[in-house]
Amino acid sequence: MARLADAFSAGFQAAQGYPPAEHEVRLVSAEEGMAAVALLVRAGAAEALQEYYAQLGSVVLPDLGSGIWIDDASSVVSQVEAGNSPKKFAGAVHDTVTVFGTDGGGGMYAVSHTSGGIYHLTLGALTNDSYDLDAGGYRCTATGLRGFLEQLRTDLAGAVLAQQAAHPRRGRQ
Repeated sequence: MARLADAFSAGFQAAQGYPPAEHEVRLVSAEEGMAAVALLVRAGAAEALQEYYAQLGSVVLPDLGSGIWIDDASSVVSQVEAGNSPKKFAGAVHDTVTVFGTDGGGGMYAVSHTSGGIYHLTLGALTNDSYDLDAGGYRCTATGLRGFLEQLRTDLAGAVLAQQAAHPRRGRQ
């Protein structure tokens, strides 16, 4: 995915007519991964995120669709501790979650502690550590974090292919 992010950035201006923002898929060292996992365990984060942050850090793709930002582990924990991210849902869905990213339009991505599924939250109200979901204010985007990341990679690969199709001579001069 890091190579795709680089290819997407490289072809972005030719396809869109303006320069791209910074795009990054950050790998972490073994030491950083162990520290991230320890931090997440202490904070009670979802197990799927502990597995993710053992190897990966932040993902920043602001020009892909409306954008996507997967926070690094310390930001995930900081947001929860500051009361800016919910720990549970009420209303249309009752679940315990960890928010790990945003979509650039005010929506959040959260992983369920019970099912491992990924929620895309678009409409609700944060009250203390609870997010009161409206019936139409969320959707399940993947059955697990791996599926979510695979879809993100597929979307990124599709964007790169679309750029190449729009500018077939780029890179062949």
